[in-house]
Amino acid sequence: MTTALLERAPGPAPPAPPAETYGHEQALDAMLYAARRMGIAATDRQVATLLTVAERHLLPPAPADDFPHGTMRGYRRHRRRREAACESCREACRLESAARRQRRRTTKPCGTEAAYRRHLYHCEEPCQPCKDAHAADVREYRERAAGPDPHPPQKERTR
Repeated sequence: MTTALLERAPGPAPPAPPAETYGHEQALDAMLYAARRMGIAATDRQVATLLTVAERHLLPPAPADDFPHGTMRGYRRHRRRREAACESCREACRLESAARRQRRRTTKPCGTEAAYRRHLYHCEEPCQPCKDAHAADVREYRERAAGPDPHPPQKERTR
């Protein structure tokens, strides 16, 4: 099954332009011409795959200094291009990740249940405000767990 793209290919192969001006359209035309010349019945997906391979391996790479190195933006650009990130971009990613983890970890002040548990986690004796907060938390929990009183005091009836 041939595609509309294969029919678009010119008859004779166009002369190859210099490598620095060889772009997407020229690669597409060359790919379609070669497929037509060899009598290959290619689907759209096959032509797109061949073009992707040709662009990755045959076209000259974009200049490497068109983005800021040593930043998260530079690190993402390396990843998007599927290349190994340079040392300065890896360091920027490491610092950004550490800062993000630090922002996520906010410690509660003493006098809260979370601080009481933090004391216990670090094998410390909880301070008095934390003990008071824990006692209040346990008291509230027990009140909620008990539910409403099944036998509330009844009011005296007056006639």
